[in-house]
Amino acid sequence: MKSIIKLVVIALVLLLPVPTNAQFGDADKKFVLNGYLVNMQSVSISENPFDVPDSLAYLTKGDNNIYNVNTYFQNRLNLFWYASDKLTISAQMRNRLVIGDQVRLDFDGQVEKSYENAGNFFNPSWNVAVGNSYILNLAFDRLYAEYSTGDLDVTIGKQRINWGKTFAFNPNDMFNTYSYFDFDYEEKPGTDAVRAMYYTGAASSIELAANIDSASHVSAALKWNANLWNYDFQFIGGTLNEEDLALGLGWSGYIKGASWRGEFAWYQPFENFADTSGVMMLSTGFDYTIKAKWTVQAEVMLAKLPEGKKIAFFDAYAPPQSVKDLATSPFQLLGSVMYQASPLSTLSLASIWYPHPDIKGIFIGPSWTYSVADNFSASFYWQYFHGNFPDSLSNEVREQSVNSGFMRLKYSF
Repeated sequence: MKSIIKLVVIALVLLLPVPTNAQFGDADKKFVLNGYLVNMQSVSISENPFDVPDSLAYLTKGDNNIYNVNTYFQNRLNLFWYASDKLTISAQMRNRLVIGDQVRLDFDGQVEKSYENAGNFFNPSWNVAVGNSYILNLAFDRLYAEYSTGDLDVTIGKQRINWGKTFAFNPNDMFNTYSYFDFDYEEKPGTDAVRAMYYTGAASSIELAANIDSASHVSAALKWNANLWNYDFQFIGGTLNEEDLALGLGWSGYIKGASWRGEFAWYQPFENFADTSGVMMLSTGFDYTIKAKWTVQAEVMLAKLPEGKKIAFFDAYAPPQSVKDLATSPFQLLGSVMYQASPLSTLSLASIWYPHPDIKGIFIGPSWTYSVADNFSASFYWQYFHGNFPDSLSNEVREQSVNSGFMRLKYSF
């Protein structure tokens, strides 16, 4: 049965329907192309408590800090073909050039591999130029066909399936997880999937989704959306990577003007179903806007992790490999505030606390964005991490700090 499901998903993902009777013309805007260009400079400064030898060229003489300096160029192209009033086909590219220490110090080739392999079954991503300190990568992260008729909407191909309700921690987002700290990837990752939604009412629907990953494992789930007591609810049931039972619940609504959102998820291995190897996660949070100038937000995640699970701060910093990796510790708390200083200027500050004794960590991230013109913006981000980090060489865990600054220019077209 599993083999049949795999073959069906692979066929539907790869064999995108292409209509042969589409008409061309500017009047109806059959084709729409947009995107943006980004230049970003970054510097990361971390302590060197592990006595890394100077022969690796990490250190400056007389300075015990490690500096990681990089330049990023990113080009995004979004092409939409409105083949008919029911069929839309889209191809979207994310093209990146990174120059600097991220590549120069990539001794085991993990960075190079990560650019070319996003963990999907179908990876149209190519490192077309690789040198000692640079990588040029061209990649399609969206490649899908969407068909809508009446109350039915079907999407086939590489797409984003967003089932999250909360802002930062999304245990319901089982198909394509992302890193909260990766602000430069606004669109977030896509996945090779089939998705169908049927609207059963003005505020209710049934959604079925299935994807396949690089290991040919299929995840599939059914989601029921309903409006009850003036709240939007979602109920999820399915399987994750053919290995776990996946159950989820999400909600969003208002309490006296404040938005309240939440998600609960349980992922339990089918093998040895009665043991304690499953993961339970609950995230909930509020956000409130004050006089259209201030937005304050708080969000907490509580988790029951498998017995014996290793807890490390690096897991919070690194992109999660699976939705089951979202919970870095049994408790993590986020607070943020955003201030609209003017129609052109926005200031924000976010912080996450990881109190677990193996982590003792905190993240602080201020940012500022200024709209220079209608299609041009400048941003500054700072990310500060302090906690117990493992040494990649000795695996010894020690307390240290990491500071990273980013200057980002973006032109949209």
